[in-house]
Amino acid sequence: MIRRRLLAGAVCLALAGSAAGAEVAAAQVDTTTRRAPTAARDTAVRDTTRRDTTAARDTAPRLLPAFAAPLPAGPMPRGRRYSFPIDSLVFTNVRTLSDLLAHVPGVYVARGGYYGQAEYVMYGGRGPAGVEIYWDGVPYLPLGRDSVYVDPARIPLAPLERVDVVVLPAQLRVYLVSARRESTVPTSEIRILSGEASNQGYRGAFAKRWRSGLGLSLAADWNTIDGFSSSATTAFRDVDLWLKVEYVPTPRAGASYQILSSDWHRDAGVLTDEVRQRRRDGIFRLFLTQRADGLGPRLQLTLATATVQRDTAVTKRSLSQGIVEVGNTWRRGHAELAVRLRDEPRPWQLEGRVSWIPVRRITLDADARHAAYVGGRHGSALHLGAGVELPLGFSARGDVALTNDLQAPTLAADFTQNATALAGAVRWDRRWVTLEVGAVRRDPFAPLGRPAALQNVGSLSPSLQTDYLTVSASLRPLPGLQLAGWYFHPRIAYGNDFEPPHHARVSLTFASKFWRVYKSGVFTLRGEIAAESWSTGTAGRDVTGAAPLLLPGATFMETNVEMQIVGVTIFWMIRNNNLMRASYVPGLDYPRRPQLYGVRWVFTN
Repeated sequence: MIRRRLLAGAVCLALAGSAAGAEVAAAQVDTTTRRAPTAARDTAVRDTTRRDTTAARDTAPRLLPAFAAPLPAGPMPRGRRYSFPIDSLVFTNVRTLSDLLAHVPGVYVARGGYYGQAEYVMYGGRGPAGVEIYWDGVPYLPLGRDSVYVDPARIPLAPLERVDVVVLPAQLRVYLVSARRESTVPTSEIRILSGEASNQGYRGAFAKRWRSGLGLSLAADWNTIDGFSSSATTAFRDVDLWLKVEYVPTPRAGASYQILSSDWHRDAGVLTDEVRQRRRDGIFRLFLTQRADGLGPRLQLTLATATVQRDTAVTKRSLSQGIVEVGNTWRRGHAELAVRLRDEPRPWQLEGRVSWIPVRRITLDADARHAAYVGGRHGSALHLGAGVELPLGFSARGDVALTNDLQAPTLAADFTQNATALAGAVRWDRRWVTLEVGAVRRDPFAPLGRPAALQNVGSLSPSLQTDYLTVSASLRPLPGLQLAGWYFHPRIAYGNDFEPPHHARVSLTFASKFWRVYKSGVFTLRGEIAAESWSTGTAGRDVTGAAPLLLPGATFMETNVEMQIVGVTIFWMIRNNNLMRASYVPGLDYPRRPQLYGVRWVFTN
């Protein structure tokens, strides 16, 4: 009985506790609901802890898109193009663009003396029409005192990263590519050189790209020489400045603007005129493309200006150019059309180019242009080429060039000349050897004017119809050892002006990184000995125009030794170290054994 009463009391207490718990629970839920506004003022909103900014401050190097190299796009027969990358401009014996072009078979550099004097490039017996130079795709036209010939030695090399030379049957097309920075790592360059006759040079450069696509490149080059007494080599001073700003945020679009200024002064001498000149070129480029891999349609707009002033003989002169290029590239070909609008002597020019690989191992290409000139004159040019790759490393190519064009449209006396040139070559490529044998036939041609800086050359004689034999070879018997050279033979007595009957250049080069000792590859040693030789020929006519100038045969040797440790390069060059008492142009002597040595340092900031 007592147990039943206790059990009943326990049940009553449990029910009472459950009811009280329910009331408390209901009260807690209600309280939470009323405090909801407090949760909106969570202190996390007012947290003053600094956020992690590691990702925003990432300094890891990146490669950004850049302008496509302004070179002829599409396939090209093997052996027609010579490419000189940055190592060929720095790690070599080259100091001027003319020095570089002397490596191309058949080129004769008419040097008015040592450094600072004129260095005209003669090719094909065509005078000023033998060489065309393009700076980032813009024709580098003669302007100033000499409105016919361009002196390549006065074109700065400091801003360049590459030079390509396309060899046609009677013409060289030289494409200069300014530095195109891709990495976000800032890079600087310092170069100091010294030589005989107080020959000094100082160069500084800086380049940087930001992740936004913005880029900045600067270069300054200062050179001077006091000249040699009683010599054609007189005092010379040169200051080159280059600035380039580019914005390429994506591979599909970008813009750039660059300014190139070259200010130089050459003192007068017995056979040398005093010349002071400052040339300033400005180039704006804009491109749009559909794809990021280089294929597909592409549109490019170029606006360029050039001004020459401070010349002691002529007034200020200016030149403007506008270029619109439309092209399309696919895996086996390329086609493009360009319209060039220029100044009054050259109102407009229309040109096109196409290259194609119709079947494996066969390459076809063609380019043509038609131009209008002042005075109602017109000119045209057509080039056709084909190449085939054969078994066992052999290849063959053929070219035909038809021209009916002017040489110097600024001269009213200039007239069109019909000329045809044919060329063919057979090439053999192997790991240890490259050998090419070619033949050329060129029609007669009458070069216009005279190189203004060569005082004793009154004019160039008309060239005759001539057949040529060309041979070039490169032998690599051992790793790091190379024997290379070329031979050029016009098959006509005494040749044409600045085309001796026998002309050759040969070089022996040793280059090694000594991998067994320096396994990281930080060390490089390079040595070169080269010789250029030619037989007796002609060098135009004297100032009276009555008698030809005899070009005596000569042989000039030069050596170059360079050592590179990481980014530091030490070099030592000697020209005419065989003490040759001769010259490249009759009457304009060349010094014996002039030496030049210096150091170049490239480093990242």
